[in-house]
Amino acid sequence: MDPHPAPPPTAPAEPAISADGLVRGLTPFQCVALVVGTLIGSGIFFVPNEMIREVHSFTWIMAAWVVGGLLSLFGALAYAELGALRPQAGGEYVFLRDGWGSGLGFLFGWGMFWIIRPVSAAAIAAGFALAAGFIWPGLNATVISLAGVGIQGIQFLAAGVVILVTAVNYFGVRQGGRLQAWFTALKLLLIAGLIAAAFLWAPGDWHHLGQQLAAPLASMGGFGGFAAALVAALWAYDGWNNLTLAGSEIQQPQRTIPIAMGVGLAVVFAAYALVNVAYFYVLSPAQVAAHNNVAGAMAAAFVGRHGGALVSVAIMVSVFATLNSSILSGARAPFAMARDGVFFSRLAHVHPRYRTPDVALWIQAAFTCVFALASHYQGLFTLTIFAEWLFYALAVSSLFAFRRRGETSPYRMWGYPALPAIFIICALVILEQTFAANLLPSIVGLAIILAGIPFFLWRQRSRPHAAG
Repeated sequence: MDPHPAPPPTAPAEPAISADGLVRGLTPFQCVALVVGTLIGSGIFFVPNEMIREVHSFTWIMAAWVVGGLLSLFGALAYAELGALRPQAGGEYVFLRDGWGSGLGFLFGWGMFWIIRPVSAAAIAAGFALAAGFIWPGLNATVISLAGVGIQGIQFLAAGVVILVTAVNYFGVRQGGRLQAWFTALKLLLIAGLIAAAFLWAPGDWHHLGQQLAAPLASMGGFGGFAAALVAALWAYDGWNNLTLAGSEIQQPQRTIPIAMGVGLAVVFAAYALVNVAYFYVLSPAQVAAHNNVAGAMAAAFVGRHGGALVSVAIMVSVFATLNSSILSGARAPFAMARDGVFFSRLAHVHPRYRTPDVALWIQAAFTCVFALASHYQGLFTLTIFAEWLFYALAVSSLFAFRRRGETSPYRMWGYPALPAIFIICALVILEQTFAANLLPSIVGLAIILAGIPFFLWRQRSRPHAAG
């Protein structure tokens, strides 16, 4: 017998379990993938069509992308400090709860539970299904009719992909993180391939970048046109806040959150800038304005009639990664509220083996599937714009409350107080524009959020009684 036996192999260290029972399983690379995978969704393929109609030239489109990227960066820097200060599940719920009070935090979580995340995720899933419908036209046929309303195959596909992604995240945040990393890498590879192919094989013309869009395709122009193009760019950048919602599942969050947000936004801006140069190298401004699917029109220049199918695959991969990020992060706000005792207690349940908020995940999936089956892409998207930007502004404003109280974060944003103040002012302008442009959906969304006030007051009155 060997008197000095070799020590047994060391097993990989298990990620730490947070105080809320969730596991810190998201690595820095996966966090960067969450940021990139959320921001690059379907907008990169479609919004240049809307933007060129508003500002008429490539130069002003790039200006809108730069300004939108800077505003998103200002918001992300503020969120990075808040996330490092409060690295807990719930994101904005925790920032608002501890910054301005439990009532405002609750209204965010209430809106997140009932409308913001289920409707947003349903819209993302609908985008996935629309792209699939181009490849398989049979999905656009009506499958079933309920109360005189037809439900198409693409709506069932949207609900199905929601269930699939939820199932992956149910089995552990590390599984969701790995899925995010792989699909984000594939997404970037496909986009890089489209850009390279455009410059290598398409019959392009650099003079397109200096041309102006003429009537009748041109729209308002001027400041109003630039503001409309900026809103479109900000929609394409939307989602930089998702990472902080999973704060208690991030490894070394005080360090990882700021780095992931900074690196992620830099990658996204580079991708958006390069793909827009490729669009206008291949297509004239008039051609960009004439095609809703700008990427498909560009791809057709070098692969012919199969260009649409190629881009549809890229859209499906891109949107799938965005959906995974949305579902992974979305269930954390109602989970955090339930742990605080201000929401339904079952939502605080953590799976004993997988360490995921399983009940919150599946209820979120159920609501999302209902919205996916009940409506289509555009109707879903307009229902969430106002509510999202309302809470972006409020969450960033909570940074002033923390700073005034003297709370220090391991990461302190550059440019305070000017940059968060600029972000809040711009967010208020966007709120005014989106409210006016989407009046009925904005009123419905705001009414659902305000409906949480009586529930919160009832819950607050019942808690001391229950404790007694």
